[in-house]
Amino acid sequence: MATLVTAAPNAYTQQKLAIQNELDRRVAEHRARFEQRQMMQSATHQLGAKPLNLIAQGDSWFDYPLPVFAHSDVIAHLKAMPLSPSILSLAHYGEAAEDMLGVTKLHRLLAQLNAGDDGSQYDAILFSGGGNDLAGDQFRLWIADSAVVHKDPALGLQSARVDAVLGIVKAAYQDLILARDKIAQAHNRSIPIFVHSYDFALPSGVGVCTVGPWLKPSLDDRGWDRETGPGIVKQLLTRFAELLDELQGQHADFIHVKTQGTLSAGQWANELHPTPDGFAAISAKFVAALRARFPHRI
Repeated sequence: MATLVTAAPNAYTQQKLAIQNELDRRVAEHRARFEQRQMMQSATHQLGAKPLNLIAQGDSWFDYPLPVFAHSDVIAHLKAMPLSPSILSLAHYGEAAEDMLGVTKLHRLLAQLNAGDDGSQYDAILFSGGGNDLAGDQFRLWIADSAVVHKDPALGLQSARVDAVLGIVKAAYQDLILARDKIAQAHNRSIPIFVHSYDFALPSGVGVCTVGPWLKPSLDDRGWDRETGPGIVKQLLTRFAELLDELQGQHADFIHVKTQGTLSAGQWANELHPTPDGFAAISAKFVAALRARFPHRI
């Protein structure tokens, strides 16, 4: 949900190259694992439904490196299931926030979807995006000054600005849906998109290593106290969930995994990311949604 790495221009270029090399490695490994699974099923004449083959794209809720050696994001928990799906994850925590719903990530995703016409077609897309646009470093832009609105938390958001950023997020999701529809039509098959609405982040003032915090400084700067701040964050993320509900109602095979209200206060590692137990709870929501769409395959 947040960018975890910042870098100087030269280091930034090197970082982008390293990320691309890492993603290329993941693609090759996923293809090899998928082919091996296919061969084993053929050799043993296994019957029954095949495990899902999924592709994931997004932010650090799908690729979170802390703590080390733990299942610390949604994709890691899904991969650890007994009947685990094959998942190619193109999500990477080190990518800049502006890439989250942008051209680079969309094109990576589409390239892999188009490459899957040799028997390794992906059953569905998992997508995690929009959180950076709302609750990242620019969070201050969406908050009203408490003195101006007479400390009324119901008026804590600058509605016109929130409408504007949600319009951009909506357009990005619509582009993703349109691109998916073209590929699905070309290959004469359905490709569901599973998205989620995060959860109601707590403005605790806790960041990640040297990055963040993102929420509490903005609320403090606008004059909101510890009691009213969480309600303002909740309003913003509720608006985002409503946007996903709207898109779900307008487009077939666009599935909003409703993750808001899942986490307890103790399941937040910092302002924007759950603990491993918290990610497990979020992952369970994805599992339920996938099972509803693909019975007996996960």
